[in-house]
Amino acid sequence: MTISDSKTVSLQTVGCRLNQYETEKMAVDLYPYGFRRAAKDESADLYIINTCTVTHRADSSSRYLISKARRENPDSRVVVAGCYVDSEHEKVSSMEAVDLVIPNSDKSRIVEILSSHFPELFTDAPIETCSSWEVAFETFNRAWLKVSDGCNQRCAFCILPRVRGGLINRPVTEIVDDVNSLVGNGFCEIVLTGLHLGSYSDPDGRADVKTLAQLCKFLLRETSLTRIRLSSIEPQTVTDELLNVCTDAGERICRHIHIPLQSGSPNILKLMRRPYSLEQYVKRAEAIRQAIPGVTIGSDMIAGFPGETEEDFRLACAAVDSDLVDYLHVFSYSDRAQTVAAGLPDKVSPTAIKERCSTMIEISNRLRHGLHKRQINKVLAVISEHRKPGSADLFGIADNYVRVKLPASYSGGRQIVRVRITAAYENFIEGQLLG
Repeated sequence: MTISDSKTVSLQTVGCRLNQYETEKMAVDLYPYGFRRAAKDESADLYIINTCTVTHRADSSSRYLISKARRENPDSRVVVAGCYVDSEHEKVSSMEAVDLVIPNSDKSRIVEILSSHFPELFTDAPIETCSSWEVAFETFNRAWLKVSDGCNQRCAFCILPRVRGGLINRPVTEIVDDVNSLVGNGFCEIVLTGLHLGSYSDPDGRADVKTLAQLCKFLLRETSLTRIRLSSIEPQTVTDELLNVCTDAGERICRHIHIPLQSGSPNILKLMRRPYSLEQYVKRAEAIRQAIPGVTIGSDMIAGFPGETEEDFRLACAAVDSDLVDYLHVFSYSDRAQTVAAGLPDKVSPTAIKERCSTMIEISNRLRHGLHKRQINKVLAVISEHRKPGSADLFGIADNYVRVKLPASYSGGRQIVRVRITAAYENFIEGQLLG
């Protein structure tokens, strides 16, 4: 089957894995209509910028990509989708570079909407024989799969429930179909993702798929997927049932759990409206360590939440600078419109936020280096990433989420390879291929 090269689309993503999945799904929907994905830095006929608004920096990145698209091809159609649109609809719509905006709720109607506004790009009937997921994640060796959207939590700092709405789970039958399609295209690892992943329940009411644990069991039983990875999951939803499934699955569920803490201060956790205490978080982290030998635990931390004193920050550092977690994703607090936190007093100065972020990042670097040193002489199951242009180095991701430098002789691919680890550094480990 040949697809015409006459129309090019550049799909660009800001933000989370959920957004990345939705970008790839838009590529899948457009493919039968003759759209070829533009190469990096190649001018395109159609630009779709899938935006994020979780922080001020995400807003800025979205605006930059919008402007860059128009500069690359002044005659192109520039379409902006995603969370920034839902948050700042009028502002984005009025940007000179923008031809059309699409809110999150309409991403699934991408073909219908674009063909209505730009009929000159949809002059041919779709090619029915196109493999639905043939072009998905073409620059990745691991795939992401949305199992739910939206969130029913109302954390004080978070804008996502406003821009994505309440929790909506996808039917397990749809998820299985997507898994089978991705496996058919050579993917050995699929990352299950959702804003509130741990609250999954099949919306069609299947009695055997009422929890995330049961969804994992169902996918392992009904598909030939080699391994599942769970994306970020709220600590209070890490149940004993889920840990038992992870243990029983062996290598088919990755030894990696990311549970956001956000702050180690009881006072700040309450102000954030997080639905757990520090003590409850610690108990869940300890349960994960006990259930899954060799597991890597990651966490998110916010520096500079309103009202965070030096003592609060000290407590936060003490909570994570221990054996509790193995790495941190550190975020600078920024006000988000119409959130509870935006109206709180006692804002922390930008200088203090920057300093606290640097301290947290130093802690994370130490934790990660310790994790890396513990891998020496172990054999890890690794999937390579794509080699960066101009670089001779090829890295991969192990099942425990450790970054592995692979031998120069290895060409890469979506398959899993075994690597015996011989050296550890702050940012990666390296080793020898086995077999």
